[in-house]
Amino acid sequence: MWVEDSMNQAHPQKQPPDGATASLSDGQCGVVFNTLNTNLSHQVYTTVGIAWPVFGFVFIVLLCSTFWFSLEPLYIFPLLCICALALGNLLARFLASDLVTRAVRFVKRGQPLILFKRFIDLELSASDQALLAFTLGRRRILMSSVDELYLTLLGTLEIRSYAVSGTPDKKHDIDVVLRLPISVLDLSGQKHLVSLFQMSKPGLTVNKRLTDRLNSPVVKGQMALQLVGAAVITFALFDVGYATSAWITMLRCHYGAQLLLRDKQNPDAQAFLAINAKDDKARAQLLYDQSEEIRLHPFALSWAYKALFSNKNSQAQLCSMRAETLYRLGKIDESIALMEEACKASPTGFKNQIGLARYLTIKGDKKRADAVLAEVLEKHKDVLLPRVYKLSLIEGDDLRAKQYAEDMAQLDEEVFGPEPAWPPGGEKPIMEMWRRDDLEFLARHLMGLKAAH
Repeated sequence: MWVEDSMNQAHPQKQPPDGATASLSDGQCGVVFNTLNTNLSHQVYTTVGIAWPVFGFVFIVLLCSTFWFSLEPLYIFPLLCICALALGNLLARFLASDLVTRAVRFVKRGQPLILFKRFIDLELSASDQALLAFTLGRRRILMSSVDELYLTLLGTLEIRSYAVSGTPDKKHDIDVVLRLPISVLDLSGQKHLVSLFQMSKPGLTVNKRLTDRLNSPVVKGQMALQLVGAAVITFALFDVGYATSAWITMLRCHYGAQLLLRDKQNPDAQAFLAINAKDDKARAQLLYDQSEEIRLHPFALSWAYKALFSNKNSQAQLCSMRAETLYRLGKIDESIALMEEACKASPTGFKNQIGLARYLTIKGDKKRADAVLAEVLEKHKDVLLPRVYKLSLIEGDDLRAKQYAEDMAQLDEEVFGPEPAWPPGGEKPIMEMWRRDDLEFLARHLMGLKAAH
């Protein structure tokens, strides 16, 4: 049989170690074992490709937990990226290992799940250096069975053989016994491999695309571009690491400031009580200033940071977060200005508009608050929350009753439909999200209580 599932069955003690570059020889059989390794750019692409989800997992852990609040993610993001790369490298080695290759044998037919450092193992004749056999993962193929090398349009090298189907004729196609992603080798490695095939098997058919590739000066440029691309994606990992660390650091600062001003007994607030300041308000102000320093003075070469904050939704979220912190610090005018900016950045929903109306009402500018709510209701006729806000601004029972009747008529038309509904129990509800700030504001406003900071 010309294909063997286990590697080097005749000489198992001579199997080269992972990543070996030196040859191993068997003096009794006259066989030299050698290994072709992948190029540096492929190894970098694979490592960084696995490091991306690793870093994403770390970011999600940080976003969903508070144990790290005593740290500064912005200052340790290079370490986080380096750790992600190290884990990516270890995972790549594991996925390319013999253990995983054996585990996926029935899916990959003995080929490794991924290629990382080792490409293929070569068995050479010690006397004339002719290629006797080669192994990819646990798939071993005798050179005597290889009849054709065919480079596909996508750059995959197909090893073809007539060993099963017999001599070529119109009724039987040649069999593809192995597919090699030859681009994972550098140009010298590709030429060396193909020349070994040709030297070891006189009359071997090589298609024109493969010959042109090896002789083309463009391929050498492609190798250089691959190295540049590897450097770019590595920089991109660190760039995204910086941008996301800056974002989560700003979130931490605003969360800490609001904790100090709203719920100092919360266990998470302990991480911020160590800030050297005269009182909690001063500590909250320092946290706000730290966030503003990051926002106003980002790393100039960070493309990811610019892309993140050029997004309108991110701008609106940051403005809303800053506005809430300033409101808790007692700076209502600045809060209103930021909420107006958030409304312009994200005009589709009405969460920011509700927040703006709330701040305007607390300031005492009910006329502007009513105008904001009217604008919301013009775009969203089937919502309840803005209507309740609007009702709370009306003074006088008669006017409130009139407004209530108008609202119910519109909701009957837009949402509820005629009632009673048939079949019974088929009434249409309003599904809407109410936040604690909404309930607290409305309850206090309707009861005539002072707004809580």
